[in-house]
Amino acid sequence: MPYGTFDKKEEADDAYWEGEEFRKLTPHFEDCVYKNLPNLLNECILEDVEDREKDISLLSDLTALSAALPRTLGIYNHKKYSPHIFCFIIAPAGSGKSTAQTGRYLLEDIQHWIISTSDYRQKTYQHEHTQWQIECNRKRKSHEECPEEPEKPAYKTLFLSATTSYTRMQTQMQDNDAQGSIIFDTEAQTLSTANNLDCGNFDDMLRKAFEHENIDSSFKANGIKPICIRHPKLAMFLTGTPGQVNNLLGSYENGLLSRILNYTFRGMPRWKEMGDDNISLEDSFKPLAAQVLKMYRFCLNNPALFHLSLKQWDHLNRTFARLLFSVALEGNDDLQAIVKRYASLVMRISMIQTRIRQFEENNLSQDIYCKDEDFVRSMKIILCCYEHSRLLLSSIASPSTHPLKNPDSTRNFINELPETFSTEEAIKIGEKYGLNNRKIYRLLKSLNGLKIKKVSHGIYTKLSE
Repeated sequence: MPYGTFDKKEEADDAYWEGEEFRKLTPHFEDCVYKNLPNLLNECILEDVEDREKDISLLSDLTALSAALPRTLGIYNHKKYSPHIFCFIIAPAGSGKSTAQTGRYLLEDIQHWIISTSDYRQKTYQHEHTQWQIECNRKRKSHEECPEEPEKPAYKTLFLSATTSYTRMQTQMQDNDAQGSIIFDTEAQTLSTANNLDCGNFDDMLRKAFEHENIDSSFKANGIKPICIRHPKLAMFLTGTPGQVNNLLGSYENGLLSRILNYTFRGMPRWKEMGDDNISLEDSFKPLAAQVLKMYRFCLNNPALFHLSLKQWDHLNRTFARLLFSVALEGNDDLQAIVKRYASLVMRISMIQTRIRQFEENNLSQDIYCKDEDFVRSMKIILCCYEHSRLLLSSIASPSTHPLKNPDSTRNFINELPETFSTEEAIKIGEKYGLNNRKIYRLLKSLNGLKIKKVSHGIYTKLSE
């Protein structure tokens, strides 16, 4: 093997492990996130687990419950949104992602009820269709007009399989209609493999479903009647390893990253004590699944419109305006989409909690209002996941794969600039953070008038905050 090839591989390995150090430092949810939760969510909280495992379980539960609240809407930027959210947990194998299954356990009774109802309707239809055929034969003999043929009901199911095709996913989403759907899979590779097949390529459908934008198609596989899905509702929860990120999200131009609540980490290896436990995690969630089914049926019978208070909207606007300003200063156009879409996710997670409380209080009002404690919790969850997404974006900033980089490098560079400095000094400081000359010149130009002021050729001063 040529020495040059060996050196490049060694450098790539060093860059990879340096990137994994950043993954170890990602924040976890603050303790206050787990206080004063709605009763149902509080009963879902796992005891005696690592912080990361607890966070994963909470995100799993929130994503699952977002698909269990039909006829729930909130208005954001003059558009109606349901609570449905996307979430992706990224960590190496054996990192404790198994707690992600708790969300699926919560939905098992709803799935069983929906399928049982669909089976019953299919059997009823078969009987009615047989009777219709008999009646038609009798009418034809007497030269009478046949009655109208009974319409075959759609077969509904809450879960969409991650092993699917473009046309099949569309058909099932159309059948589920306003009920909505969820993709829940603990192997992101399953979905990315299906997506990369010739019959897959449903990235655009996922993006449209997140925004509730209409999905239309008229492929030959659809038959004569085109598929038209009005205001699709879809939740998605996936877990996977770092190597599966690019397979699913592709490049930043894909647009999925900014629509997904991302949570990535790398923990220290620890052995968990094993024993002959009396009850499995799945069994312990069965009473909660029964409660979730009751809540689902409550929501079906009681539509609700969600509201934030003026004070909460003001806090949201100020927080994300600051984030967007910071991102603009760094010249990171790709991160702007994450900031804007994550602001809408604050509303969705707040909506989930508020709807749960309405069910628990048996409140039949058609307008529901968010409690401050639930809004603050939503903000903390979103801002924590935002830091995780900033890190992930550093590794998929172009169609080719790159190791993770420090997402604070530009911010730290700006902070380290002296009160008065020259272009040469800025370049020297930028080298410490891996910023090339072109990046420095572009930053100085974009910061001029906002953070710095050009006083003469090649000389700048910092503006006071």
